[in-house]
Amino acid sequence: MSDNTADYCTLQQPASEIGTKRMVSPEAQASKRAKVQRKSKQRRLKKADADETVLSAIDMVLRDAWIKGNSENRQDIPAAFGWSAGDVESEAAFCRNPQVPAKLAGAEASECEFEVNVYELSERGIGIAMQETPEQLSELVMQGKRPWAFAVPFTLQGERAKIRAVRHEWGYTQADLLQVIEKSPLRIDSPCTYFGKCSGCQLQHMGYMHQAEFKRQVVERAFSQGNSLFSKLTVNPVSQSPVPYGYRTKLTPHFDIRKNVPAADVPIGFGIVGQRQVLDIEDCMIGTDAVRQGFIQARADAQAKMSTYKRGATLLVRETNVPKDESAILSKTPATELTKSYTLDPKGWVIDVVGDLKFRYPASSFFQNNASILPAFTGYVRDELLRWSRQLDSNNGAGALRTLIDAYCGSGLFGIACHQGFEKVIGIEISKESISCADDNAKMNGADNVEFILGDAACIFGKVDSDPASTAVIIDPPRKGSNPEFLDQLVAYGPRVIVYIACGVPAQARDLNYMYSQGAISVDGQCAADPTNKPSAVYRISAIQPFDLFPQTYHVENIVTLVRDN
Repeated sequence: MSDNTADYCTLQQPASEIGTKRMVSPEAQASKRAKVQRKSKQRRLKKADADETVLSAIDMVLRDAWIKGNSENRQDIPAAFGWSAGDVESEAAFCRNPQVPAKLAGAEASECEFEVNVYELSERGIGIAMQETPEQLSELVMQGKRPWAFAVPFTLQGERAKIRAVRHEWGYTQADLLQVIEKSPLRIDSPCTYFGKCSGCQLQHMGYMHQAEFKRQVVERAFSQGNSLFSKLTVNPVSQSPVPYGYRTKLTPHFDIRKNVPAADVPIGFGIVGQRQVLDIEDCMIGTDAVRQGFIQARADAQAKMSTYKRGATLLVRETNVPKDESAILSKTPATELTKSYTLDPKGWVIDVVGDLKFRYPASSFFQNNASILPAFTGYVRDELLRWSRQLDSNNGAGALRTLIDAYCGSGLFGIACHQGFEKVIGIEISKESISCADDNAKMNGADNVEFILGDAACIFGKVDSDPASTAVIIDPPRKGSNPEFLDQLVAYGPRVIVYIACGVPAQARDLNYMYSQGAISVDGQCAADPTNKPSAVYRISAIQPFDLFPQTYHVENIVTLVRDN
């Protein structure tokens, strides 16, 4: 057993106390316990406060247990387990009444320790565990009953673990991992001193190849859960990051100012798992070399003026590229003549390099944070567009794609990276600052066929005069996904090809399911819309390609290509 999994008992201590012991009188302990009990009585468990990914994974475990007990009948899988589908009163009666003690519900620590079996991982890498053995679980589910579940970080499917129940949620209890009793063969030792306490990484105990497969399954699960027809779609193997560590070009450590904590002892780093405390971190292994150097400087700067802060703060450490010759002009300096550096100034500017392209943008704005994979990431989008441009031209006589629209274009990454092969590229944004950056980046990279326009969210394609039949659209919305208003406009415009890039895969699956529900997507010829009220454009999903931009974490990016059928 590695040092990182041997003992997690210190996780519930404040960061400044990890590795130390304090003597507390019985009277103080009783007073604290009574206070916790009073607070716990006031807390009403709500479904809206629970982690949806945990609830979904619990249902998946129960479904699998039911199938195991009904191997000859897989057609009548219950829509709910433990209560009838739609019976909200019975659901609430179970989910609001935890069947185990928990530390933050006022129980003694020794009362909260259990041995559990880990059956699944949620899409956020949290283990879904239950006290029952597989046989007991199957029998329980067959009887129409439902076991109480635990959400346990840093565990793997098939492991048996000792845990401490900490906080009750709707239908499950959050727990800390104390010890791995029976290891998964997939478990490895983490190289990071802070793993198991720091909330930044969730998967360092899993080999990188298995991380990639886990993320592929996450994408597959997101699509099939939203629409059973989507389970027929093939999710390609994850395109992996060239470097599993030392890849991140941006870090945002933070600190809190607390009473009675001397300025010199204020922890600077990232959150402790399951707590509202900051873990003091001196180095972060997933940062690039430049970022790790900047991290050291950012900590030193903050510590030097800590006494001037009245509240906490979030620091910025971001990699940038600068000319080797300080007198050189950036726009005329090839990407190969730039060298890595860092900035700590949120109001400063950053230069990122993607292949032989350069992008300049404000340090506080959004840009992809794994430069090592960006050439492959943007290259895939470019190759998909060119492939379909050739295929549509030769097979259907519709003519090659001649116009590319980059919606949610930001500082112009995809429009500029994919501009070759198109007569015209139009980037659309609703932010004036982003449009200004994108214009400058197009000029700096010699992308003369690219223009960026300020769009109106209510009529995003209103200024576009290109023929949809020879147009492709890239959309790259924020993590929360797009919205029905934009998707309706997109379908009404009806481009020949859509490439949907997502950092939030569940939101992407939700958006595509919305398009399906409106009749704009068909799967195996099946369409949801009334044939008499079909939208003018109907698409098929031709490719689903995940990319791992954030190794060691649960995050996964996904690219879906849609091609218009009619």
